[in-house]
Amino acid sequence: MDYINWTSEMSIGMKDIDDQHRHFVDIINRTKKASDTGATKDAQKEVLTDLIEYARYHFETEEQYFEKFSYPHTAEHKAEHAKLLAKVLAFSDRFEEGEEIAQEILAFLKDWLTDHLMKHDMKYAKYFKSNGYI
Repeated sequence: MDYINWTSEMSIGMKDIDDQHRHFVDIINRTKKASDTGATKDAQKEVLTDLIEYARYHFETEEQYFEKFSYPHTAEHKAEHAKLLAKVLAFSDRFEEGEEIAQEILAFLKDWLTDHLMKHDMKYAKYFKSNGYI
């Protein structure tokens, strides 16, 4: 059973962004599985590395759309991205120092998905839809 399931309420209506959000759900579920099964440090690091790399890729994708569609809240959304990425990088540093962060990062990721996607990303989706971009 998955820790988080993708639902239609999570869709912003753009296939590439929705696919990327689904990938985040997969990363969260892999993180939970690695934690529950006592995966090796290498396996846990692989999931954390995937999260960092994918977050950078995803944020860049969204920010390209913000520029393309002249999203009026670009600066605030980019600041939110920077804050989220900084938090994940801090988790990575703590992991490298030997801290057990699995439960803390799971709570963070679940909150991130529900807060960031359902609040901040839906805000730009509404703007894109109301202007006929999607």
